[in-house]
Amino acid sequence: MTKKILVLHGLAQSGDYFKSKTKGLRNELEKHGYELLYATAPNRYQPADIPDNLGEVLANEAADSDVLAWIEDDLQHDTYRLPQTTIDYLHEFVVKNGPFEGVLGFSQGAGVAGYLMTDFNGLLTLTAEQQPPLRFFMAFSGFRFRPEQYQSQYDRNPISVPSLHVQGELDTITEPFKVEQLYNSCAPDTRTFLTHSGGHYVPNSRGFAKKVIEWLQKVDK
Repeated sequence: MTKKILVLHGLAQSGDYFKSKTKGLRNELEKHGYELLYATAPNRYQPADIPDNLGEVLANEAADSDVLAWIEDDLQHDTYRLPQTTIDYLHEFVVKNGPFEGVLGFSQGAGVAGYLMTDFNGLLTLTAEQQPPLRFFMAFSGFRFRPEQYQSQYDRNPISVPSLHVQGELDTITEPFKVEQLYNSCAPDTRTFLTHSGGHYVPNSRGFAKKVIEWLQKVDK
């Protein structure tokens, strides 16, 4: 029986697009009995509604006239929020496709996943039958939510499941301090940090996939 992993893509991607971009890692995980299920963000925005500092992301991804996103930006007040549409969508996705062993997120998807991991079932209003306790969390270019309204959630509920945090040494989108903030939101004895030599993406090399598999074999027993 395969072990399912919930996957959340980055800004301006889709589940199918991210599936194609993670083929190498996905193939290695499948060899070890994992099945990756890729959700697609339910929110569509105009490129003009996306912060200017994320323009490089839009240029690099498969974004057309609409931009798919998990988070809703408020450019006027230089902030953002996790809309109810995302919560509702992920609730239904888990009920329909779960239960899951763990969660993997990239960039904005890793930021959302990290916030949810503070109380996955509570925030998504899932019962223990619908989703038993998750066993691990993998964040590629992840970050801790910045708005003040979310800080107490992290502070009161440190992420306690084993977590893997991956930072690209050439990543100019999710700076190292942002990755560190999410890393520091996890229990010290359950978190692991890895780097790769590239930029803002999930590495697909067999060598890097081997490191992920080795970590999983230690934490998902």
